[in-house]
Amino acid sequence: MSPARVPRNIGIDLLRVFSIAMVVVGHAGSFPNDQLLTVWRMPLFFMLSGFFFTPGRSLTVEFFKRWNTLIIPYLAWSLIISVWIIVTLWGQYEVIFDHLESGWLGGSDQSIYWMAAWFITTLAGATILRRFLERFGSLIPWLVAIAGIVVSYILTEMVSNGTVDTHPLVDTPLRLGLAWPVMFYLLVGELLRKLLMPLVKKFSSHVLALIGLVLVGVALYATVTFNISAHFIQAGGFGTPVLTPLIAIMVTVGFILVFATWVNDMLQKFRSPQAGVSRLVRTGTPVVFLHGLVLVWMYQHGFGEDSLEHFLWRLSTAVVVSFLMALLINSTPIARLLSGAPQEPNILRKRDDNPS
Repeated sequence: MSPARVPRNIGIDLLRVFSIAMVVVGHAGSFPNDQLLTVWRMPLFFMLSGFFFTPGRSLTVEFFKRWNTLIIPYLAWSLIISVWIIVTLWGQYEVIFDHLESGWLGGSDQSIYWMAAWFITTLAGATILRRFLERFGSLIPWLVAIAGIVVSYILTEMVSNGTVDTHPLVDTPLRLGLAWPVMFYLLVGELLRKLLMPLVKKFSSHVLALIGLVLVGVALYATVTFNISAHFIQAGGFGTPVLTPLIAIMVTVGFILVFATWVNDMLQKFRSPQAGVSRLVRTGTPVVFLHGLVLVWMYQHGFGEDSLEHFLWRLSTAVVVSFLMALLINSTPIARLLSGAPQEPNILRKRDDNPS
């Protein structure tokens, strides 16, 4: 008799959707005390990726998995973005060329049309690097990752004092150099899964969720009180040494405890929300690319003011349009090409299977 299947924690899946939405929020514009978001939003994305890291795969299998799920969609979306640039900027040939050249090369001057594309290539590189180092046990990957963080801090300081013009890890093709320090957050995500999920199964949901809320609150209070710098990983910035990563980890632990308990308990009572979350969690890659195009279009068409009204218009439009279009894409045969995921049933039809 086969062992009973452990129900998937749909709350953690919703946290993944939340992390993608926070990427959109961070790009919609600045707002008061926005460091309370930027201090944790990018690390959360990478830690959740590490949270779902599957040990034991071969390097070859990992490479082709990332090629199919991340790099092929990256290339496909880059083609779409290129066509969009040519059509919308037709006649401005030098501008078009500059956007296409910097967009395809990546690096520190990558075109704004590829706004969050570095997430995809950096995640692919960090995951492959993590897989390569897996053969050396648990200590070596941590030492390599911490060294990457330290080197990035040193290089950021060198940029600040004028020793170098651009951050060398950022100014690499497709910003793949950032994969080295970003691997630190993948490893933290792996560790959090090992430490937290047994607690979720063992202790009261209310106790763990309250602890999670306290952790988030304390971390954000400390960020404001002690003026802790935010993350700007896309530029090689990891904030205040030790403190900024610690704040990001505290917030992520808090979110995991809340979403894995209270949120999951609520979602497990209803099948329809579970199916919805299962669909949304597969929209990550299209949303990463689509929201950038939506935001650039809005900035170019009268919604670029630094005001709360325009910020809310940009945010709401980018969230709604990018997630809806991603859901539509995933229900068509081009899902594999543009999202790296298998085609879903039509979004107007209920799924027949339980989320898994």
